[in-house]
Amino acid sequence: MSQEPTQRTGIVIDSNWINTIGLALLFAFTAFLLVSNVRDLLFNRVDQSVSLVHLVGVVYYFLFAYSFPSKPLKVAFSLLGTDLLIRLALAYLHVSTTAQHSAAIAGSVARQIALMIILFAIARWFKSVVRWTRPTNPGVADS
Repeated sequence: MSQEPTQRTGIVIDSNWINTIGLALLFAFTAFLLVSNVRDLLFNRVDQSVSLVHLVGVVYYFLFAYSFPSKPLKVAFSLLGTDLLIRLALAYLHVSTTAQHSAAIAGSVARQIALMIILFAIARWFKSVVRWTRPTNPGVADS
């Protein structure tokens, strides 16, 4: 009985390593934010505070929504920006804390949806650039 040599497969990434590492880190950070946000919502520790940093976040989220050509990413960043904008408006208008808490819970759900959209977009990018290959000449030993 002759056994064929086992063919090794390799992973080829059709992108530069800076983009790949950056998106892998962004994927991990976004997944961490999503898990943290879900945990906070489950234990009713939703953050209601607003600050000047949130105003900067609103501007950047809407700039990101404008700059990305992908519609899912436009929706995700628009959700994130709208969440912060509503929370800033409610705090500025001195609405009751009950209404602010309800808005914070709705915003937490919107953030979770947006983070899932971003995770799926990154995963889809990885799916488009990562492929499995077989060696071209399996009879030649690796050096």
